[in-house]
Amino acid sequence: MWNLLAGIGLALSMFVMTDETPPKPSIAVECVGRLRHGVVAIGGETTGTTITFNRIVWELQLHDDAAREFAKKHHKKPVVVTGTLRKIGGTEVNVRWIIDVKKLSESDATKDKEGTLLTMEGTLRATDPRTDNSPGMTIDTDGEIWPIDVSSHEKLQNRAESLVSQPVLLTGRLEQVAKEESTESVIIRVKTLKRSTKIPVQGQSD
Repeated sequence: MWNLLAGIGLALSMFVMTDETPPKPSIAVECVGRLRHGVVAIGGETTGTTITFNRIVWELQLHDDAAREFAKKHHKKPVVVTGTLRKIGGTEVNVRWIIDVKKLSESDATKDKEGTLLTMEGTLRATDPRTDNSPGMTIDTDGEIWPIDVSSHEKLQNRAESLVSQPVLLTGRLEQVAKEESTESVIIRVKTLKRSTKIPVQGQSD
């Protein structure tokens, strides 16, 4: 009897979590770049494996022996990495970007272009030209603000304008851009954009 009641309680708690807890926004990535394995860092703040593309370096979290063996054999070689991206803070390094790797494969130089394609969900925002030196649009994904560019064609611009403050799903390529202060930042050149059905509008339950 007690086992039955415990089972019902667990099922109800899972139902409540599924029904009321909105899914956490995520960032899926496909990167083409040069892999490095056996990396060391001050304080040990590294996974030991990185990928470098367009002057950007992200860490790779390898989850099995097969992936680690692949990394050893492809040290300093071009590869394709797919997985999910997350950010953590550190002591020696303030911000660390880590890809939880789902797949590693060799890069085909004839078709694979260095860079990364991102698929992300979040809230689309329009920046205020009165307070922002580079007025445009951003996507807020789990508290992280990413500048985006929707200027590739007019239809995409119009769609973006209609979705401001709405939950969206987009795909785009991450690029480095030079700033006036001789520093570099990143921007997402959007390829596709649509309203997301997974992330509820703030203040609504559906």
